[in-house]
Amino acid sequence: MKILYLDPIVRSKTSHNYRYYNGVYDELVKMAEVHLCGALITDLHDYIFKAGFKPDVVVFGLGWFNHGFFGVVRNLNIPSICILFKPQNNLSDKLKFCADNKISRILTPLPQYKKYEKATGIKTELFPYGFDPEIFKSRQVQKKYHIGFSGALHENKHYPVGAFQTLNIRTKIGKFLQHEADLNVFWHSSDDKPSRIKDYEEYARVINSSLAWIATPAAFGDITPRYYEAAASNTLLLCQKVEREYEHIFRDRVNCIQFEPDLSNFQDVINWIKSDPDEAFEISTTAAQDFLTNHTWEVRAKQLTKIIQGAL
Repeated sequence: MKILYLDPIVRSKTSHNYRYYNGVYDELVKMAEVHLCGALITDLHDYIFKAGFKPDVVVFGLGWFNHGFFGVVRNLNIPSICILFKPQNNLSDKLKFCADNKISRILTPLPQYKKYEKATGIKTELFPYGFDPEIFKSRQVQKKYHIGFSGALHENKHYPVGAFQTLNIRTKIGKFLQHEADLNVFWHSSDDKPSRIKDYEEYARVINSSLAWIATPAAFGDITPRYYEAAASNTLLLCQKVEREYEHIFRDRVNCIQFEPDLSNFQDVINWIKSDPDEAFEISTTAAQDFLTNHTWEVRAKQLTKIIQGAL
């Protein structure tokens, strides 16, 4: 199988800080003949002539739309897969691109994937993120914090109205935890300064040193890589109740603990963590093995190859 992978972000300075761009690609190259192209391609025949590479399928990666191109790729007459990412940015243009180019299959981590299928008429499948087990794993470090969180607050103006199910839930959680005097909390969150730990090793160590780690959805319910990274680290994943489309992955009281979007049961969850840390550890241990088996980037790449074979 010959795959042309179109993505200007893969193996770039940006993907050094946001490694999920590389996740599937780095594993896919171990399984198939993959040609990576970061340049904008508007004519497939022209590209094949110049590159001397004739693919069986074209994959438009997470970063493809970073080109700002939403037009027609001429002579795209072979099966094609488009991974739809960040719907808050130019969603209608992205869907139009898929429809106009007669994309064979749309993949997305967004739970609204059936809506995108209806809008385009193109078969659309849920394609979750994964994680790197070489970084996110049990490191046998002492638990220093009861609860940890790192990320943006999402109070800025970069997202359209309705992008989040519950407005400012991260801010509300932060303020709630400030009043829990008997909890040692790691809180690294802001919209005004770097709000994530950029060094992946440091990030992984902090997660490992926390009994529980909080994850909430990104824009439009996007279940981000942090969910998988926390669960794989033998740290209890403490997350907002997931959409129905993700219930087969995140199972409350089995491999994570979920709280209501309005935080109506958040105090109960916190009290439970305080009173029964052994059960919390047991759930986190179960989750680490589950995610190592079912949700690595290698697993996602294998899933992608099966999807491609079905499209050929």
